[in-house]
Amino acid sequence: MIKHVMIPYDKSESANHAFEYAIDLAGKYNASVSIVTCVLMQVPTEPYFGTAYIETAKLLKEDALKSISALEPRLKELKIQYKIDVLEVRSVPDSLITYEDTHNVDLIVMGSRGFGGFKKLLLGSVASAVSQHSKCPVLIVK
Repeated sequence: MIKHVMIPYDKSESANHAFEYAIDLAGKYNASVSIVTCVLMQVPTEPYFGTAYIETAKLLKEDALKSISALEPRLKELKIQYKIDVLEVRSVPDSLITYEDTHNVDLIVMGSRGFGGFKKLLLGSVASAVSQHSKCPVLIVK
């Protein structure tokens, strides 16, 4: 039933807890894992910001890959098949839902709150949006 688990990852403590839950489930169900990090980018309105935009996107993607690479030894140790995707996006929830829809995800395991600027009282805005709009089950981890 669970063959593909998606883990939205943003380096937060909540995302690290979600990662541990996800790999535990993946191991029990012999499922593959996709670790998905979204790099939120604003498209520059002035042409002279183009070079800075490209350089910023490159640095953010490199940082995301470096953070995720720290998770790889644990996945290899448990012999879990995995894939890493760093997405350059304008909307994190929309991009995660699109990814889930286009990659045959059976379960999303995500943290309850990430590094968003404004913390909601009960649930982060990304987790809330994904749980409301996803077509597959979503496990939200504190």
